[in-house]
Amino acid sequence: MSAPSTFGLQLSKYINVAASAILIYDYFVTSHSEVQWAWGRKWGIIRTTFTVSRYAPFAGALMTSYSAVKTWNTNCTPFNDAVNGIHFLGIIASEGLLIARVYAFSGNKKAYLIILLSFGLVILVATVILSAAPINFIPGPVTPRCVFEGARSSALPYALLMFFEIVLMITTAFLRYRCYSGFNNTLIRSIYRDGLLYMFCITMISTVNVIVTAVLPLSYSEMLNTPQIVVHSVLASRILFSLQANREQSVFPTYLSTNPPEMQSLPDGSQACYEGRETFTPAGQQDQA
Repeated sequence: MSAPSTFGLQLSKYINVAASAILIYDYFVTSHSEVQWAWGRKWGIIRTTFTVSRYAPFAGALMTSYSAVKTWNTNCTPFNDAVNGIHFLGIIASEGLLIARVYAFSGNKKAYLIILLSFGLVILVATVILSAAPINFIPGPVTPRCVFEGARSSALPYALLMFFEIVLMITTAFLRYRCYSGFNNTLIRSIYRDGLLYMFCITMISTVNVIVTAVLPLSYSEMLNTPQIVVHSVLASRILFSLQANREQSVFPTYLSTNPPEMQSLPDGSQACYEGRETFTPAGQQDQA
């Protein structure tokens, strides 16, 4: 193995292990938010999705780190398949939270939910097919089994994921200016700004992963394997925590009493998509728009 290949392989291993440490650190930093907004609340689809998004990356990150530092003398395929499955599960759950956030921002309009879920399902099926039957669109050497390297074809699933996340960002921006452009409300601005920022960061990690996998030497191809799932988990969770924290400080305190960190819409009076909408002053007084 050449010196550049050795360097790339070692760098990939270090970055994956470091990402695992960041995930653990972030968990302790945000554990108080999880206790406040999740524990003891009613179980539902969104809370289950949140739990998978929150905890599946721990298994995936630790298993990837183990695979990175271990020298395999036996068949590693079952282990690697399990790692990939956990990564898929964690990313799917995180994307599900993003879909639910956009759905809530739309005022719980089912048309947006159906379209995004259908589109997401198409992306998921295409990603699974490309992962199971990879297309080697860039000729290159075949990576030996049980070496911490990926294939050029791995860039295609990441590209589909990036495209889906860009669609979510565009939809969020569209809803902001279509439904809430006339509102001067701190809660709405914060939800939009934070949500779009987190989605942008998630999209960027997918974009960089496409570039690394498709362009750099194969020894670097697994460099962002663990960071991909860590960023998805950390930022998707923070979207929930940020939303609930803003509700705590907003003029809508009654909506906090019974709800877990679920993707609910803003109170009806604050949704500009409805006719006869109302705006809210900082003092909490309603004014007809």
